[in-house]
Amino acid sequence: MAEATQIDTGVVEAYDRLAREVLNRPESIPSAIHNLLLKLAETHPGAVYWIVRKFYQEYLRLYVSDTGYIGIADRYEPDLMYPGDIVLYMVPESPQPGDVVQISFTDKNEVSVYVIHGRIMKCNEDRSFQVADTSTGEDYKVVDWNILGKLVQVIPFGTDEWQELFGASGVPKEWIATSVEENINSIQKTDVPGKDEAIAELKSRLANLV
Repeated sequence: MAEATQIDTGVVEAYDRLAREVLNRPESIPSAIHNLLLKLAETHPGAVYWIVRKFYQEYLRLYVSDTGYIGIADRYEPDLMYPGDIVLYMVPESPQPGDVVQISFTDKNEVSVYVIHGRIMKCNEDRSFQVADTSTGEDYKVVDWNILGKLVQVIPFGTDEWQELFGASGVPKEWIATSVEENINSIQKTDVPGKDEAIAELKSRLANLV
């Protein structure tokens, strides 16, 4: 027991020392914390996002469902979204099979960061999740801090609700047009189901953007 207490004390002291080093940096305290998080996010972006989310919940007394975010799709995913659609996410308390979630992870060398959508296929006993990539069907095992959010609604490009939200976003239409063009070129080289219909929809969107 004494040894366990000593180890715990050492860990606390190590974190205290690290905190002092960060707070003693010449830049402002928010900038110092921000720079540290950026460095950690180079290899573990999901973990950084997850702990920031936990901070909101525990220190600001927010419910998990109080937090979420809005994204603008930059890729075509069959039966899910097209580039330019506005996508609403919420942070799930307990992800369930069938949920479509946005996932962040790094490659084995912790060099490249990937963000994909996956459908939860199984909740494992060790609290990890089996997910299937919604684009490729490839299977992954992820943990809670890999999950950025649960997809709850896709607002199609050009609808009244889309116009209202997009106008407040500040995202340039040129960015969407570039994404649409890249997806057209990419899909043309594949045999994805519904290829012709997808290309027709994308070309229609491109005509409205340029």
